[in-house]
Amino acid sequence: MRRLLRAKADYRRTLLRNQLTSLVLYEQIKTTHAKAKSLVAFANKFFNRVKVADLNANRFAHSVLLDKGAVKKLFEQIIPAARSSTFVSLHRIADRSGDSASMSLVRLITLDKDKPSKPGHANKTKEATPSAKTSKVSTKKTSSKKDDNKRNSSS
Repeated sequence: MRRLLRAKADYRRTLLRNQLTSLVLYEQIKTTHAKAKSLVAFANKFFNRVKVADLNANRFAHSVLLDKGAVKKLFEQIIPAARSSTFVSLHRIADRSGDSASMSLVRLITLDKDKPSKPGHANKTKEATPSAKTSKVSTKKTSSKKDDNKRNSSS
């Protein structure tokens, strides 16, 4: 179902274009929950169309985004580091203090090659230390209890 945001079509489209431009520039924005839900759908469709990064995608990005710097950042930084689908995430945050409107945080999802895919599951490399089962350590028996008792009794 399409979200209408109770606004005229041209105002709604300009609002979504402006929020998408801010999302590309700042990589996260805070907005009301209803606008955020509309923005997530609009942004995912936009990123799916421009992820090819050809001339048509460049022209489409220039027609949607309101800032040339945002288009440059999109094709130089965001698209090369982006996933294949679901480019935007939505997180609920505390209500706005002035009018208690439900607020949400919209973030770009990018793949960081330095960070592990799941927290706590880092790619651990096995060290070249021998384990207790495989290494055989030869120990020389120097003294026994009998020898210790003889030494103590003779002194």
